[in-house]
Amino acid sequence: MKLNKFLFCILLSCLVFPVIAQEQTEDQALEEQFISQRAELGESHASGGRPDLGPVIIGNPTEAQTVIRVGLSFSTLNSSGAIVNEFATRHFSVVQVSHTVGTVHLIDESTGKLAADLDVPGTIVTSTRDTEGYHLSIGGVEIGTFAGPLLFQPTDPTNQFRIENIRRSFSGTKVPLYRGEIELADGSGTPANTLDVVNIIEIEDYVPGVVANESIASFAIEALKAQAVASRGYAIANIGRFRASFPYDIVDSTTSQVYRGVISEHPRAVQASQETAGLVASYQGQIISALYSSSMGGHTEYNEWIFNSPSNQLPGTNGVPYLQGIYDGDGTPPDFTTEAGVSAFWAITAASDTYDDCTRSGNSFSRWRFTLTQSQLRAKVPSAITGTITNVEITERMPSSGRAAIVKITTSSGQTYTITGWDPLRAFFRPAATTPRLCGTGTIAANFTLNNPSVIIVNRNADDSLNNITVWGGGWGHNVGMSQYGANGRGKAGQTFLQILKAYYTGVDIGSYPIDIGRNPGSGPPLLRQSFYAANAVGTLVVRPTGGLKALNVTINGTTSFHLTADQLSQPVISIDISPYLTAGLNTVQYNPVGRNGGATVNVNVE
Repeated sequence: MKLNKFLFCILLSCLVFPVIAQEQTEDQALEEQFISQRAELGESHASGGRPDLGPVIIGNPTEAQTVIRVGLSFSTLNSSGAIVNEFATRHFSVVQVSHTVGTVHLIDESTGKLAADLDVPGTIVTSTRDTEGYHLSIGGVEIGTFAGPLLFQPTDPTNQFRIENIRRSFSGTKVPLYRGEIELADGSGTPANTLDVVNIIEIEDYVPGVVANESIASFAIEALKAQAVASRGYAIANIGRFRASFPYDIVDSTTSQVYRGVISEHPRAVQASQETAGLVASYQGQIISALYSSSMGGHTEYNEWIFNSPSNQLPGTNGVPYLQGIYDGDGTPPDFTTEAGVSAFWAITAASDTYDDCTRSGNSFSRWRFTLTQSQLRAKVPSAITGTITNVEITERMPSSGRAAIVKITTSSGQTYTITGWDPLRAFFRPAATTPRLCGTGTIAANFTLNNPSVIIVNRNADDSLNNITVWGGGWGHNVGMSQYGANGRGKAGQTFLQILKAYYTGVDIGSYPIDIGRNPGSGPPLLRQSFYAANAVGTLVVRPTGGLKALNVTINGTTSFHLTADQLSQPVISIDISPYLTAGLNTVQYNPVGRNGGATVNVNVE
């Protein structure tokens, strides 16, 4: 499969003012859709929002992976056809598949034999599974039972598969379309009498179907490129995550990252994917956990203060060099050494020096404020803590962002209630009623989950009793890694995706994904070939030997070769400027390790 080519608007009419006004309206609609989706589905595992699912990054691939297996989810609908749960289950009791172009070979993979040729686009193939195997009907006519798995293999690369009995939500409710191949399969964890639907797809055809789901299509193109790099890195480094029990690597929901296939391939998502093809962020030869979330209010935080592990310790012991807290602005960094300094940054209606400020990025949650009354606070505190609320105070702050880390609530009975950590704090301090946003005309829904608070002001009655509290904060993400709205602000300010990624992920490299290569005795020459995009034709070949290789041959764009000897491979890191041999655009590098044993981690970093 080749990278998809997309034509962009070239008409001068695209620049006239009525269209710009229309785009602004569409931008607002996209933002509200983004907010609604995050509120409903939550952050994806790729973004770091599902720590219960284990490490975000499993590890580098050991092959030049170009294909990924994505488990698709069944959606439940109501009687009128509206989506009730878009990603209800990954196990289908029945599946209906059709195709759009050319002939599709339907193969029983247990025998490798052809089960049927699908010559008429639009013909619906229906399958169920039980103890006898995969039952198959084509156009309503039963054709038999097969051991399976069943593979739908197109002869025309432009074909798209429709999964007729599921729906996806993207600019409306639609039947999803998928490139590549479709496989009906099962694994040891697949429940009886169900089957799994797998989209087998090249990684570069997969990424465009993710970008506009995990970000907003109207964002600056460099911000979308940064999203594409983060999404690609997650997918590559998670190949095999589910394979012990299921026939897929990752899934199409927030359990991995949201993928809706062709219907979500917005033109800007396609462009962002193509102009970062093959690129990921890495740190010292390892693909990074490129965590991201919607917005951080102009300041991010250290990983160990948000996703603290062990969970009963704050901070955790899981600090990561590239997931550090940064000031996300271009003004004077805030001073959080005093409460006045904290208030000067957080307890304001706008922070124009920060990249994710509303006026710079469109983030209407860049600053927020709401009030909780005595009774509303009392309702949030466990009934075992008796008495009226007498005080609410931040007793410890996070070191980089100044946000609350620990809040203590005191009652008239002398008891105290303590809330510790990012997630418990943001769950507790939510608006109890609909509240106006500080930017724009929208509102914050009651119980909407924002960020952990930064400033809490106690408002008292004449007798000094607590009347209510005012809660100030910024953002509605998890504060670690890349702010998506901040990236948009940086892109609008003229930063490239390389600058954006390196700002949010301290000390990282951007380049082709690192491969752990090596020789297994008797396996033959393990030629590995990668393609990657180098917009400026500037790149550095980096080899990190792990010992034992006799030599390593590297070929750039099929014309220039480097031969690294055993002596050279005795060094911990070898860096070679290959810029003279690169082209501005897509490049190819081929690796051929020599010797019966040994290994190395290899990739090309771009600038």
